[in-house]
Amino acid sequence: MICNKIRGTRLRYLFVFGMMFFLATSCNSEDANLIEDQQQEDDDPVDPNSLNARFVFSNTLVIEHSWNTGGCESPPCDTDDDSLTNVFNNSLPNDPYFYMETDEVELNLECQPEKGRRIEFKQISEGPLTSYSKMEFEAFFYDIPDGGFTIAQVHNRGGNSNKPFFRLELHNNKLETVIRRDPEVSSNQTTFSKVDYPFLNGMDYSLFPLKVILEKENGFVKIRVLQDDTVILNQSFQPNTSTDWVTDNGIANGYYLKAGAYNAATTHTENLVLGYTTFKFETDDLN
Repeated sequence: MICNKIRGTRLRYLFVFGMMFFLATSCNSEDANLIEDQQQEDDDPVDPNSLNARFVFSNTLVIEHSWNTGGCESPPCDTDDDSLTNVFNNSLPNDPYFYMETDEVELNLECQPEKGRRIEFKQISEGPLTSYSKMEFEAFFYDIPDGGFTIAQVHNRGGNSNKPFFRLELHNNKLETVIRRDPEVSSNQTTFSKVDYPFLNGMDYSLFPLKVILEKENGFVKIRVLQDDTVILNQSFQPNTSTDWVTDNGIANGYYLKAGAYNAATTHTENLVLGYTTFKFETDDLN
């Protein structure tokens, strides 16, 4: 009788131990499967040619344009802002001023003749030059007018400024950096610093795209431009610390980035077209 009780107790212990072992190994197996599935998801490659990989926008970036201005007979015209949130989700952009080629290679911006003052990607958040914002893009530029036009800016909407501190201008055979010395409202009340950068061996920017990296950080504006994988411009700019760019708190905290086509013609009537193959924007500015 005692032996039978002992054997029964041992069997119950063995049964309980076996169940605990089964549950433990089962949980471990499920955890391992979950980890493996997660790793598989993490390891799945992102197609670098997909639209969402090539064009990275955000809710702090809009399209600013003067195309559909309704009754504007003599430019410059009023401007509108369009959201870029989920811009590829349902269909490809198909506006006269913002459209995707059918082969999905180029995302085009176009200024309308007689109403085309600008068509640009514009950051609607803002911050000081010490905070981080960056635009990086590659684009083809077509039919550049004699006066050229602005393709990238570090603008300012703080205080009474409402003027760009930095502009990158594109001309037929060169790039030109333009620094506004002071943020006065009227251009004739300030001075500009301009430096030219010639293209490589006269390369055609409609055949060889320009890659542009524009950012503000650590108190500087930084601009880097490559053509055919060769650097043709790599500079940093800092406003004079005695000017309102720095001393006026409203202005000093009002910087933001823009890129696209800003018409430099006196009447703003040139038809400007550019085709982005990539455009990536990121910022720490939230205001």
